[in-house]
Amino acid sequence: MTPPLLAHAALLTELAHLAPGVGVDQLAFAARLATTEPEATGALADFLARARPDAS
Repeated sequence: MTPPLLAHAALLTELAHLAPGVGVDQLAFAARLATTEPEATGALADFLARARPDAS
């Protein structure tokens, strides 16, 4: 998979943990971020994963 696709998937996963009932259409910005700045998007996903209280 390409870096933007991996970053998009990681960010969507973490955002879904933060807002479980959110619709995919509300997260369209994640695709734009991943396409523009995949490394920054991946870093944001990592940050959100570490910030979650239930993260190991």
